[in-house]
Amino acid sequence: MSPAPRCSWWLCLPALLALVWFWPTLWHGWRSDDFLTVYYLDRDAGAVRWGRVFEEWVRPWFGVRDLYRPFVSLSFGGNWALGTSPLGFHLFNVLLLAGTATAVAATAARLAKARPMLVALVAGAVVVLHPAAVEPTAWIAARTTGLQVFWSAVAMWTFVRWRDGEGRVVWPLLATALACASKEGAVLLPVTFVALSLLRGERPRLRVHAPFWLLVGGYLVFRKLLLGWFTTAEEGHTLGERFTGAVALLGQLLAPPLGGGVSLGGWLFAVMFVLLWQAMAAAGTRRALWCAPWALLLLLPGTTHVEWKDGLLLGRFVFDAVPALALFVALAVDVVPVGWLSRARLAVGLLAIAVGLAIGSRLWIDRYSDEDRLVSKVQHELLAVAKDAGPGKPFGVAALPGQPMLQPGLWGFLTQRPFAPVDLPVSGLAAMLEKDPGAPGLFGNSTPIHALVQQGAGFASWDAKGARFASLVGAADKVVEFVRDPADARRFVPKGRLSPLSAGVLEVVTRAAHVEMTPLGQLPMFEGPPSGQALDPPLPEGTHAYWFDTTSIASWYVVASLGGGVAGVSLSQQDGPLPDGTIVRAHAALGTLEGSAPATPSRVEQFVADLRAPHDDCVLYVLAPSGVYVEPVRGGELSPEARQRLGGPLRFCADVLGTCAVHWFWQGGDQTGRPARTAFGTCEVH
Repeated sequence: MSPAPRCSWWLCLPALLALVWFWPTLWHGWRSDDFLTVYYLDRDAGAVRWGRVFEEWVRPWFGVRDLYRPFVSLSFGGNWALGTSPLGFHLFNVLLLAGTATAVAATAARLAKARPMLVALVAGAVVVLHPAAVEPTAWIAARTTGLQVFWSAVAMWTFVRWRDGEGRVVWPLLATALACASKEGAVLLPVTFVALSLLRGERPRLRVHAPFWLLVGGYLVFRKLLLGWFTTAEEGHTLGERFTGAVALLGQLLAPPLGGGVSLGGWLFAVMFVLLWQAMAAAGTRRALWCAPWALLLLLPGTTHVEWKDGLLLGRFVFDAVPALALFVALAVDVVPVGWLSRARLAVGLLAIAVGLAIGSRLWIDRYSDEDRLVSKVQHELLAVAKDAGPGKPFGVAALPGQPMLQPGLWGFLTQRPFAPVDLPVSGLAAMLEKDPGAPGLFGNSTPIHALVQQGAGFASWDAKGARFASLVGAADKVVEFVRDPADARRFVPKGRLSPLSAGVLEVVTRAAHVEMTPLGQLPMFEGPPSGQALDPPLPEGTHAYWFDTTSIASWYVVASLGGGVAGVSLSQQDGPLPDGTIVRAHAALGTLEGSAPATPSRVEQFVADLRAPHDDCVLYVLAPSGVYVEPVRGGELSPEARQRLGGPLRFCADVLGTCAVHWFWQGGDQTGRPARTAFGTCEVH
């Protein structure tokens, strides 16, 4: 086999195509996990935390137990060193794709027997235009895949050069090591080199491939010693489940979904078959068939962390196998058939593949552009609506767009430097009013919403239909008196529509010795009606006062917010109605409880250790940029387990942001038995 030219100008065309095709993504902003990259930046000094960057070489990546990706961290550190604009981050991702396309094209040219230029350009175009390339290119945090596939493509090219008698084995070995330092899927590179040998038409030899198997084996042993795990695939799925997942990813590779239940579909399979038939008909091109099992193996690592969603293209997992697909398509057209009809069929087939992939890729780029505009709008409007937030007056926000645009745990990060001009204490209330088994303390709990509005900074929920924030203001009437429903003696309802924050506390004055209360419109997700006991001493004339903290009853807030149903209560005693003369009042504000004095800046561990409950039986609410955390207190002291649970998310915020504002308050009962709340405490933790 005669080697391909050392340098050919047309190998630059796939890189140029990548720059032109993904030019719109250069102007995108941040999304989802992108905000976490600030972990490597000292926000106050405006300098890269190089200690954190280099620490990633000797610890789990971002503290995740089974991930090791230090070269990705090094690339993020380099981006932050050049500036805080997202443009540099996106440009790096696009350049990675350009380099990948060029390396795959150069590999294809060396594998070609008759038409190296045509084969190279086809392979490079497939890499750039495949819809799976959009996610690792347009999403900064998906650089993990982009970097791994780039070094894998460089390893492929340098391996083939070495086998052609050019270069030395050290270069594919070095590229393999850098790919392993970028993402775990690179452990299959030795399989790639075996496939390349088969595609070259030679029998794999032990002396050729042993160095690569030894390198990857050493890498796996290093991972085991450092992380305690050989790979990311040691738990959670059987081999059969992973194989099934790989087959599903192969389906996305060959027929990428376009969203809304639409994919490129069976016609692309038909075109592939035509090319395959021509490849088998042409002498010496059957070797392209080795790409099929090779691609399937490359998709196996991605099945460990796959979360299937209807119509979603899992680009960061599928892209691993795009170089194999590109070589298959390219090598299938290596020998141009004789006769105008065969050549026309080949041209139509290539055009169909190019147009189909281009349409799918453009749709996903447009989708990322639309989502980017939405994230920018959310951030802009959030900064405007939360402008009054400050120490002691945090702002709460809920119902923002979810993954992959904005993770609920990162909603507060939208208002932090360098993503925003200033730091605003914003807390995401993603778990509010949702059935979330992972947050039982917030299950159906609107307490923080009442507290935030009462504190003065406020609360807003994103209105997806109107693409704006709906701010919540305090109740116009501090006290609303309920009347008994003539049709049902147990029901007490307000005279008019109850505003969402009108019923923070429910007061019941009655001669009954025991009262059970059930909110009207109670949602089925909430269990058990609250009940109250008579206070000592009772009120004069044999009456008793009962207080119900209704902020923990979501239906009060939901029914009033949606404007449907009757925001009232059903009150009873031993399954019977309360006596005549019963008075029911809804109070907008809770009483005042002493506690939560402001604290001086401190480390997270010290902050958690210094938390002291105002009395024996109350609940602690901590508001951080990543969300709200709730811990009940019994006996006047937070348990060690509770302090540990609080420390985890607070350390996460402090680690990523360097220094962040934390607010907290206690809620319980005052000396009269009325539900009460402390003022907000505020502290900077680091």
